[in-house]
Amino acid sequence: MRSRVSWAVGGAFLSFAYVAVVGFLTLRMIGVRGGAVLGFDNSLVAITTPRPGVLESLGTTVVSCVALLVLIFAARRRPLADQLALRLSFAALTLVQIAVSSIVQIRTYSLVRGPDDELTSWWGGWLLKVGINPAAHLTLAVSIFLVVTTTLVLRAQRHTGAAGPSSDGHARSVSWRT
Repeated sequence: MRSRVSWAVGGAFLSFAYVAVVGFLTLRMIGVRGGAVLGFDNSLVAITTPRPGVLESLGTTVVSCVALLVLIFAARRRPLADQLALRLSFAALTLVQIAVSSIVQIRTYSLVRGPDDELTSWWGGWLLKVGINPAAHLTLAVSIFLVVTTTLVLRAQRHTGAAGPSSDGHARSVSWRT
């Protein structure tokens, strides 16, 4: 049980870190496309020639791939319940953060937000923008798929009586027939 809690806390940490980095990169991408150089606190630092934001987009892709690789491989030699704890906590918290971001975006879309708005500074600004990034939505969808497949395998193992990994650390063969 203690191990599952540790894996769930790890999934929560991964979710918060993922959302923060993707939100940060999304704001940077929006800024460079408009010719703005933003500081770490999301304030305007300089004005430059607009660019397409390829580096920021590539960074978002890399961060999303790393998050998914962690979800797939970090707990692969652990019992399925630990894998489920990691994946479920990541998926649930990422879903909540993206939902909050999307709701705030929808509710405040028509309002003109100034640079001194507290919602756009630091982590609040990163959370605000993660909901418009399609990479975050795809990563969430894949993490939910991982939760569903892990749950199905865990249920099949319990149904067939398999106790988890074999002595060599690999998952035992499980029948998918019900």
